[in-house]
Amino acid sequence: QLFSAKELTVMPGKKVTIKDNGASGVIVTQGRGRIGKLPLECPSLIRFGEMTEDEVFITEKRAKEGYEVENLAEECPLILLRYFGPGVNPQAPKVGDHKK
Repeated sequence: QLFSAKELTVMPGKKVTIKDNGASGVIVTQGRGRIGKLPLECPSLIRFGEMTEDEVFITEKRAKEGYEVENLAEECPLILLRYFGPGVNPQAPKVGDHKK
């Protein structure tokens, strides 16, 4: 069972609609923006017990219908890491493919 991941970069002031084959977890690695109506922001400091806006779960239904990602920053790109469970991206490279 292989997991896969995709990086998404959205330039400042831009928005994009994403469709995927299945559910995914999303982690914000840089910038601030939104997914649908949910705010996103990569924290620079997290205090104990503090809630952050850097992680979102996308359901299979929403992933197949599509969801909008928008970068609300004026200068900094919004960078997301989307990670998927087994079988969601069968076209992903297999372990060891880089040696071929």
